[in-house]
Amino acid sequence: MDAAAKSSPIGLCVLCGLPGAGKSTLAQRLKERQTSCSIVIISYDDVMGDGAFKEQALLECREVSCQSENQGGREMSPWKRHRQQLLQCLETLIITLLAPSALRPPNGKADETWKRLVQCLESQGLVSDGEDSEISSRSINVRSSPVYFILDDNFYYQSMRYEVFQLARKYSLGFCQLYLQCPVDCCLMRNKERQNGVTDRTIILMDSKLERPNPEKNTWEKNSLILDSSNMDDFHGRITSLMNEALENPVMALGDDSEEKEKDRDICAANVIHQADKNLRHLISETMQAVKGLVSAKDIKRIAQELQRVKVSALDQLRHSITVRTGEAAATDIIAAVISHFREEVDCILQQFLPKVQSDSHTAPPSVS
Repeated sequence: MDAAAKSSPIGLCVLCGLPGAGKSTLAQRLKERQTSCSIVIISYDDVMGDGAFKEQALLECREVSCQSENQGGREMSPWKRHRQQLLQCLETLIITLLAPSALRPPNGKADETWKRLVQCLESQGLVSDGEDSEISSRSINVRSSPVYFILDDNFYYQSMRYEVFQLARKYSLGFCQLYLQCPVDCCLMRNKERQNGVTDRTIILMDSKLERPNPEKNTWEKNSLILDSSNMDDFHGRITSLMNEALENPVMALGDDSEEKEKDRDICAANVIHQADKNLRHLISETMQAVKGLVSAKDIKRIAQELQRVKVSALDQLRHSITVRTGEAAATDIIAAVISHFREEVDCILQQFLPKVQSDSHTAPPSVS
């Protein structure tokens, strides 16, 4: 590894927006124009591979409902499992950059996600070439400091972006978000020109569910820009300033709490759980109203039971999470993340009971606002 890598600041930049919004084009322009740092683009589509997207048109059935002791009665879908594997691989890469050593796969196992990530890094010159894709370790080649990873994906749910933020916080990295705003009609037109485009319905449905960055509500999203995809040449300076600002002010890692703070946190936890429970009950009520008349009375009961089970699980996880966080701002972020993840779970549950309704209709399925 080059000496520069030993002290290289690291930044994570999340690109989010609809398919066809121009995220990949923007990523390439940033890579071509940035001379003050090493830009490394990680395309989720390329690294996760086709196998991760063989569920129903990207948005359908993100989770499967089947019994699993390891997942609290819910087994992780292949799509979500691939995302978790990619984050694990990215974390391994970050650790290697922070503590100079040879790049090795997580747990010593080079799975397909790892191999595709290494190929992605090879093509951009960040790691040494290898004659055999099975080689377990590579050398890191950092040509200039700092290093910025541009994560190119739709990231349409806030909870997806929050996972990346948590990674940045864990290692005190720079973190920022670029949301590329583009009219749905324009995205549909661009998508048709792609060789492996998604369905129109996927884009329309994703637009209805997309949770745009909200810096005013979520403090962790403060380093965010909402950009007009029709004027990419006009905001290069703004993006550069944002990326520099994020590097100069990395996310602070969570420290150990004192015994005194523990008491305050217990009070905060009770308030947070109460607020989250109130919000989740409201979402459940909205969902039940939306499915009335679309499914049988028997399925209505089953949906209600599933939603209640997911709510209990979400509150249990929240109760655990709040014990390692303090402050009102952090509590607000946690509630927002729980609600965002709950919406993902609701989508999954509805997909199990409404497949026929959706296949017979040109409209999107019921959605929780």
